[in-house]
Amino acid sequence: MANAPWRSAEGRRRKPARPDLTKKGPSLVNTVTPSELALWSAMAGAILLLSIVAAADLVASRSVSAVRGLAFILLTGGSSILVSGLPEMLMPALRGGVVLPLAASFGPLSGALALTYLGVWLGAARDDRLIRWIVTGGSFGLVLAAVVLAVIALLEDVWRPAQVLAAAAAVNALSVLCAAMVAVRGVTLGDALARWMVVACLCLAGMVVGLYSKSLQSLGLGMAVLTVACTIGYFLIVIALTLQRNREQRKLSRLAQSLADPSWGVDMTLGSRLLPHVEDALWRSARVGRDCVVAAISIANLYQLGGVAGHGVDQQILVVLLARIRRIVGFRNVVGLYHPRCFVLVVSAVQDPQRSQLLAARLRRELRKPVSVGEAQNRHIFEPTIGVGLIRIAGSCSDALGVMNRAEQLALEAAQLSAGVIGEDFIEASYGAAKG
Repeated sequence: MANAPWRSAEGRRRKPARPDLTKKGPSLVNTVTPSELALWSAMAGAILLLSIVAAADLVASRSVSAVRGLAFILLTGGSSILVSGLPEMLMPALRGGVVLPLAASFGPLSGALALTYLGVWLGAARDDRLIRWIVTGGSFGLVLAAVVLAVIALLEDVWRPAQVLAAAAAVNALSVLCAAMVAVRGVTLGDALARWMVVACLCLAGMVVGLYSKSLQSLGLGMAVLTVACTIGYFLIVIALTLQRNREQRKLSRLAQSLADPSWGVDMTLGSRLLPHVEDALWRSARVGRDCVVAAISIANLYQLGGVAGHGVDQQILVVLLARIRRIVGFRNVVGLYHPRCFVLVVSAVQDPQRSQLLAARLRRELRKPVSVGEAQNRHIFEPTIGVGLIRIAGSCSDALGVMNRAEQLALEAAQLSAGVIGEDFIEASYGAAKG
């Protein structure tokens, strides 16, 4: 056509128009400079390195958390590499075929996986209805969207590649929004590590925007650097937070089973330092319009083995019981030692009306289990005598100290009467009427 006799000289000299991404075609790879190619290759290399480390951890530990970590890196990292267009840059023969369906569907699939793992990481899905709805509904919707995108990506005569990737970008933006809502909800409920998960979601947003912008149009070197930084930052933050939470869970599990040496390095708020934490939990519950449960656990026979097992055995018992309590209520609720024979815990923003009864039953069941204490050569079995006092608070409450003291009184009564649990609804200035 270029040498056609009817083509004018002016037409032959005219520069070719820039490619139109809205036209049908098998590939959306844009022209890249060697610097950009090196940058995307470095991103892929970093993801590959993280995958190798995760695979080695799986071989060494053979744990469920290691399987989750490897699956997360492979699926999310693979999606990032596909959407960046790197495989097609390095091997042009891959253009078309299954690359577009994979690039379109891997993003929503990785979003569903990440959202599910986020719910597991927070450990609040069973207690918080909003998190449960977002995680369950969002994951199902993302999987369904991935299937739909894969199907329409195969219909080259109906859907253009740019349209498919634009739809995938919109779906992934929704997955980022869901993850951010869950992370912010975790912060609202009091999970300290959830603040860093919000930062990870910001990195995820930058990664999604940058990668899909790259797939639809050329990016400058500066934007490419920012996208790669957000991608690597997201993976590193999520991996670090996951390792930290897994380390905490393993430590609590070993302490709860008396398999580790007790240490006061365990997160324990003592005495009057509990008061501001309880006040904050009451305020958070009132702000979201939910009930709050304050529980006191009295250990009536804490010093029973003092003369037999030696000095310090009471501290070993308290550390083991603290680990059991923390495993029951999770990391987003307040747990501390009001005085040597009384724990106080606060479950904020309670949605289930039966939550307090279920909590009390589980506390009694787990805390009454025998505790092995003493030196390795001379172990003793301690059987705790437990009393639980529950205060259910609806609405706002400014008397945190009064709530704690009343819960302690109920716990002492429950231990003395062998009632197990005594609960009441707290009414400021009158303390309400007790319910056995």
